[in-house]
Amino acid sequence: MKRITSSGRNLLLPIAGDTLIAFQETGLTGLIFEDEESVRSLIQFEDELQISDANGSRTLCGTKPGAGFWRADLNRLNYLLGFRLTSAVAQPDGCLILEFETGTRLEVQSTTGYEAWHFQCPVSQSSTKQQLISVHGDHGRLIVFS
Repeated sequence: MKRITSSGRNLLLPIAGDTLIAFQETGLTGLIFEDEESVRSLIQFEDELQISDANGSRTLCGTKPGAGFWRADLNRLNYLLGFRLTSAVAQPDGCLILEFETGTRLEVQSTTGYEAWHFQCPVSQSSTKQQLISVHGDHGRLIVFS
């Protein structure tokens, strides 16, 4: 059973070792991960995403439809499909840092004063006995339900 753990003041989301299998393309833009037992997790983005990889660093603007909507830019992240996360850290200020086995680092934090990201495990369509875990990165804080 997946559980949130901590390292100092940071929360470690229980998806380290899970594989990125798809992008959510309805509603908010998101990343769908799956573990070895087929339990799926979802991270949705509502704010800009900082990407650091072998090609340097770049920013994708917010994911809400309208100005700055970056769903069309998801092809920029297609190279991560099939790779595992090495860490998923939620910092107490609401920042989320995802690191992949490729060395790619994704970071999202609130630039708008509102929630910047949402984590859910398992995804609502799952038929697992996993207890629901929900964490949101808000402006300057984390919101945790589990």
